[in-house]
Amino acid sequence: MTVAGAIRRRRASRPHLPLFVLVLLFSTLTPRTSALRVPLRHAATLVSLSHSLLSCAAITRVARGDAAAAARVRRIASLLSSRGAWGLGWDYLRHYAFSSAIGCGLSCAVAASRLIAAVAQASRLRSATDAAQWMRLHYDDICDVATQLLNGLLLAFSEEGPLREVFMDIKWEVEEGELLKDCLEVGAKDLKGLLVIAKDLFAGVSRTSTQHSEL
Repeated sequence: MTVAGAIRRRRASRPHLPLFVLVLLFSTLTPRTSALRVPLRHAATLVSLSHSLLSCAAITRVARGDAAAAARVRRIASLLSSRGAWGLGWDYLRHYAFSSAIGCGLSCAVAASRLIAAVAQASRLRSATDAAQWMRLHYDDICDVATQLLNGLLLAFSEEGPLREVFMDIKWEVEEGELLKDCLEVGAKDLKGLLVIAKDLFAGVSRTSTQHSEL
């Protein structure tokens, strides 16, 4: 989406995820009912896109003079850096690798699909005027859908730790800091890529849960 005065995107380098690779590979050895399994190729992509998107959001917040808001987003991005990924991977291994991820399923997949449709629509806008009008009409609705999605993730990642902290901070930024607006302005394609992966993961959880209940 084109926005007047938008800052040039600066892509962050793709973080290395040795612990995530080890954790997710090991966790697939034990079958889990309704578990949120993240294939290795998706784990690296999710972290990389999230880090890049949040870093760009921080840059645009600095540009409009909101240093405090930029610092909050940078803090979340740091948890998704190569160093922070070790903590996320250990948290996943400790609390979730061998348990069910209750809360992520069909409702989250539906929410992700609705967000994908909204982001796709926003990305086709070609002028700042059209973008501003679209935001006025639709932003509150997509924030509500994003909150539904994040609430499902918080149900799934219920133990105190870096993973839950990331989702809690993102939820606050969506509800109070207009994070979705920043992301739409600086990285609609990255946001859509994240949501497509998330939708596929949630749909997979829903199918696994349904198959298990039919046995």
